[in-house]
Amino acid sequence: MTLRLASFGVRGFVGQSLTPRVAMDFAAAFGTFVDGGRVLLGRDTRYSSPMLHSAVTASLLSCGCEVLDFDICPTPVLQFSVKPYEATGALSITGGHNAMGWNALTLLGADGAFLEPTSGEPLLGAFHAVDFVKRDALNVGSRVAQADYFAPYLRALAKMVNRDAICRANFTVLIDPVGGAGCPFLDAFSQAFNLNLVAINGEPSGYLARDPEPRPRTARQMASFIRHVSGHVGFVLSSDMGRLSLVAETGEPLSEEYTLPLLVRHLLKQRAGPVVTNSCTSRMVDDITAAAGVELLKTPVGQAYVVAKMADEQARVGGEGSGSAAVPEFSRGFDGFLMMALVLEQMASSGEPLSALVRSLPPYHMVKRSIKAGSRAAYRVLEIFHSEVMRFGAERIDLTDGIRLEWEDGWLHVRASHTEQLIRVLSEARSREVAMRRAEKALRLIGQEL
Repeated sequence: MTLRLASFGVRGFVGQSLTPRVAMDFAAAFGTFVDGGRVLLGRDTRYSSPMLHSAVTASLLSCGCEVLDFDICPTPVLQFSVKPYEATGALSITGGHNAMGWNALTLLGADGAFLEPTSGEPLLGAFHAVDFVKRDALNVGSRVAQADYFAPYLRALAKMVNRDAICRANFTVLIDPVGGAGCPFLDAFSQAFNLNLVAINGEPSGYLARDPEPRPRTARQMASFIRHVSGHVGFVLSSDMGRLSLVAETGEPLSEEYTLPLLVRHLLKQRAGPVVTNSCTSRMVDDITAAAGVELLKTPVGQAYVVAKMADEQARVGGEGSGSAAVPEFSRGFDGFLMMALVLEQMASSGEPLSALVRSLPPYHMVKRSIKAGSRAAYRVLEIFHSEVMRFGAERIDLTDGIRLEWEDGWLHVRASHTEQLIRVLSEARSREVAMRRAEKALRLIGQEL
């Protein structure tokens, strides 16, 4: 299994590419990068996370860091907390949306955002050179356990939305945090908004009872009985609470692509401003921003790129089609708790059920496919694919991230995954048949070259 390395984190398969030694070196590089400053540390519930937590703690202390240990903590809560705790940065240990065998170290800057690729280059240099700050016995850092950090986060979240309207609605809500870092905080969240909570996979056991990537097929368990408990909405989350897909009150599991358009439309009705997303998010967002008369800016795939562009452009909201969204006035990260609160606010303020809100979105059909390919093979195949794109008769070609072909009725995007050894193929059109035909044509061409 290949180790995935970037300025904002390292991801790998535990015991193979991601070992305690790798974690220690990467954490030492981060400790060097922040010059032994105050660092917030959090983790998810995966079986490997306590081991990596110990390795990371030792390295940060060796660099002289003051480690404020949040223990089990959702990544967005850690991101929110960086500024109030006046930290130089934070490190989150979480596999996020990846399967059980995976884990990762995610690095956050002093603003709570993922480290930007350019600013993090010195960190990567220190990691590769194994050149770290080393403190003597009298100057090593300290570790201080933290508690009650969720309360100030929750107070700020309640101020971001119309809490009274949500409380009056008395929603019955199903939440599935896949046994991850969000589990210990569901009760407090539900009490704050007067929700009747039905928790699924709500024990922080370390075992992920389903694929942790939120999407329709991982929502089947919730979809099968939401009507039987008279649920108003279901929320399916990743293990780090950074991604969200929805289940309607009718029992329909919704594509993760609906999450961002719903939030963008809702937030732009409250206040206009630029919107940022990546190159392969649904065209629903394009239509919504055009109707609102605001600018839509696109970046390569990845939270670091989206959030950096949001800061540069003073965006109102940003996110990705993976079920992710951030609101800069609240924090600099994709946040599942915030997304849930905004969906509930939209339902409460409109008086409409989720199914009706979704039906009123611009109608598109998206097909998502992937094919296994190592990094070297993937980029070689992408070069060949680029040379053959004339076969598709596209009206426009965009190379911002991978290869995106555009038509009046839709688009096709082919790129190498940043987190897995895959080539991803996404196709969207007003007709499902057209979207499928373009995706299958791309997959056949790619398959011939692998």
